[in-house]
Amino acid sequence: MNQKRIIKGLFLALGILGLQSCDKDFSNVGGDLVGDGSLRIESYNVEDLVTYNQAYGAMDTKNLLETPLGSINSDVFGNSTSSIVTQLQYNSTGFANIGENPVIDSVYVYVPYFSKFDKVENDIQYYNLTNVYGKETFNLEVYQNNYMLRDANIETGTDKKYFSNTSNIFDSNKIGPKLNDASPAQSTNFVFKNTPIQILQYDKDGNPVMDKETGKTKVKESFTPGMWLDLNKAHFQDLFMKNKDKIKDASQFNDLFRGLYFKATNNNTNGAIGLLNFKEGRFVVKYTYDEKSKDADGKEVINKQKRTISLTFVSALASNNPLLNTNIAVNLFKQTQSPAYQQAIAKANKVNGDDLLYVKGNQGSVAVVDLFGKNDGKELKDLREKGLLINDAILTVYVDESIMKDESNAPRLHLYNFETGQYIADFVLDKTGNMGVMKPYYGGVFEKKDEANNRPGFIYRIRVTSHIANLLKNKEAKNYKLAIAVANEYNSSTVDLMSPKSLEQEIANTPKNINLINPFSISCPVGTVLHGAKSSNIDKRLRLEIFYTKKN
Repeated sequence: MNQKRIIKGLFLALGILGLQSCDKDFSNVGGDLVGDGSLRIESYNVEDLVTYNQAYGAMDTKNLLETPLGSINSDVFGNSTSSIVTQLQYNSTGFANIGENPVIDSVYVYVPYFSKFDKVENDIQYYNLTNVYGKETFNLEVYQNNYMLRDANIETGTDKKYFSNTSNIFDSNKIGPKLNDASPAQSTNFVFKNTPIQILQYDKDGNPVMDKETGKTKVKESFTPGMWLDLNKAHFQDLFMKNKDKIKDASQFNDLFRGLYFKATNNNTNGAIGLLNFKEGRFVVKYTYDEKSKDADGKEVINKQKRTISLTFVSALASNNPLLNTNIAVNLFKQTQSPAYQQAIAKANKVNGDDLLYVKGNQGSVAVVDLFGKNDGKELKDLREKGLLINDAILTVYVDESIMKDESNAPRLHLYNFETGQYIADFVLDKTGNMGVMKPYYGGVFEKKDEANNRPGFIYRIRVTSHIANLLKNKEAKNYKLAIAVANEYNSSTVDLMSPKSLEQEIANTPKNINLINPFSISCPVGTVLHGAKSSNIDKRLRLEIFYTKKN
């Protein structure tokens, strides 16, 4: 037991601790405090703790609230590729009156990344891209999708699921040529850029409009960093303008244009993969049409007019709540596992635990935490009998630095109920945000090295105080298995709305098989290697430490 003194202001100190950024020392509870000595803090390291690797295979990816796109290589895990098929929201105003002799001038897609402004350097703005991994390029192909996406099965009326391993369905149902054929930077060498997208201003003759003060071309529009793709206008001239009577009706339009297929593949580089904010994205058609009028002499005059039609990827109902989105989007994953990762998953030891835990997102794996599962739960019963007053409980997880030093570690780890896919209480109860970090009290943030403050780094710490307190206080509480998953940096608009997704194949488990997976693991494309509870490196074993108050 590790004893520490405590004063009457203990709980105030704990409250302050909860608001600290996650790179602070989680376990510094009640240390260096003076008082009357009537109380003291003790800590207890749980011994009955088994951790092992668990792959989960394909899952339903319909309408994920976090949408990854790209292809990235990892020496540790292999290649991960994520593609997207998505519908678009019909615009009745834009298609109601196309006009005479319409000719499309341009078609483009813009979908912003999640980013934060960083700095200005040499008159160029730079942003920090959130949840983008890798800095190299990948191959991106965009096609018109001809596979009808439906919310429900026609035969049964039940919710229709679209699994992550069904790329072949959409590959065989794409129409026409590759649409993003404007330049290699938008296709064969696509890269996530951290600078704004600027549309320059030109006069009616196509000459640039210059700014007299700067001597540079004026900027007509500026967009935050995002995916900008100029699409083949001839294809959409045939699709839309030759069918302008059909596209006046929403149902006919949705049958004619069933959406876009963004297909990512590796292009023999290390690649990159990141989240796209489809909620703010749009598909834009700009065209010119003839407008007839009469001059002063009564003669018919034809004037060329320009018009813009903008379609969104997310329905209007979902503007404030993504769960209300009536459009359908599907993520498609392809994984090529490295030999080391494949072996670790294949040799998982559910009885005694694994030395190293390979935790990987997308179509990957989690680390199962079997707590108090041995000897008929004897350790849990003993702790309950002691009637401990729980102050804190911290799960500390060490990254194997020798394996992961040159890899992109996941920004966060997420601990959840393995048997239901649901959040644990500590995650739900933490509504705080500090210095741009969501849920700092719950934690799970990857801690980097900080030699100046003597912090070793390559650590994740997750607070499980409410979960453990409930287990110890409530003898009727179910002691379910937990799972550690990788997660992206939390997005404030979606983090509490994400719900479990169905697995294609159940996972064998006692007392019952697992058929749901927490969505954080699905949408995070990278992985990390952790020391398990039985790691050969004793100092870096995964540990659960409980802090409680005791009278002298």
